[in-house]
Amino acid sequence: MAAITNTPLVPIEEYIARFVEGAQKPACEYIDGVLIPKPMGTKKHSQVQANITNLIGNRYDETLNPLPELTIRLRDTEFYVPDLAVEELANPIQGRYPGPDNPVLLCVEIVSPPDRVGKLFSKCEHYHEWGVPYCWVIDPERKIAWEYFPNDAEPRKVEETLTAGPIKLGLDDVFRRV
Repeated sequence: MAAITNTPLVPIEEYIARFVEGAQKPACEYIDGVLIPKPMGTKKHSQVQANITNLIGNRYDETLNPLPELTIRLRDTEFYVPDLAVEELANPIQGRYPGPDNPVLLCVEIVSPPDRVGKLFSKCEHYHEWGVPYCWVIDPERKIAWEYFPNDAEPRKVEETLTAGPIKLGLDDVFRRV
């Protein structure tokens, strides 16, 4: 027997109109009719997001496109908003956001209060199911980062350099000004 919930279900058309096309804030993710507000980023969160966006944008501008807060559609009724999605320019996103058959190269999740690292690793598993080959989870408060690849039994704690295919970023650069 299915669980009964008091959470009102939001039609997918309303979610797309308000949060994807209308860019209503704060950003919300959407799973099977339920809106899940994203936590508001802290200064450290924003600095790490800006650092990674700038590093990838400057170093790989001919081949990769870093896209902060891009809504992605993993399946018909599941939308996530990773802190950063990286598009391969050789395989560009079709339409306004990537869809179920159009995964990106890398999804980055940055811990914000009240996030838990385990919850973000779970999101990475969804990204992998969608076809994303690389995921990073970054904790700006503790200055720790993990890489999570589809066939890994568990995420790998990074000591010096984050990697994702052609991307290589030193943690000193990622955590600059944090």
